[in-house]
Amino acid sequence: MRVAMCSALVVVLAVTGSSVNVRAEGSAFRTSMEATANAYARGQAAADAAASAYWNRVVNLNAGRRLVIRTRDGQVVRGTFVDADDVSLNVRTGTVRRGFARAEVTVVTSDPKGSPAGAYVGGLLGCLVGSALGAGLTRQCRGFTEGDNAVAGLACAGTAIGFGFAGYYGLRVPAEVIYHAP
Repeated sequence: MRVAMCSALVVVLAVTGSSVNVRAEGSAFRTSMEATANAYARGQAAADAAASAYWNRVVNLNAGRRLVIRTRDGQVVRGTFVDADDVSLNVRTGTVRRGFARAEVTVVTSDPKGSPAGAYVGGLLGCLVGSALGAGLTRQCRGFTEGDNAVAGLACAGTAIGFGFAGYYGLRVPAEVIYHAP
């Protein structure tokens, strides 16, 4: 993108400069062209500094941190951070080590973590609600049979499992954006 903008600036300056007859060194046109070029260069330097500051967050990560990496071609990779330098990022996906060039990485986020405590609490609440539901079902039945025990057990187990998943995923720690390409 930066190369395209620089090329466009050169083309614009070349086209407009050839149509204007500039003879004096200290002309207002030449001064405004230099001021515009300097302002553009300062803006690019600020953008480069901001991008480097964001990438430094990736470089300073602790080894073993779970990451989600999105690339320019739309690929999403989940892996464990190995190392990074100014031009690349290396992660381990299972047993395979993968490297990504900084230019192809668009977003790096932490992998959201589920809540084991939420799963335990949800499972316990699910057991209580499922037991009450199962007891209510068996009381409503006039002719109590072995199938009614199975229904009560399924109500208890299914509710506990459902509440456990709800606690695990409902109370998870959200993903943190570590790097976003400019």
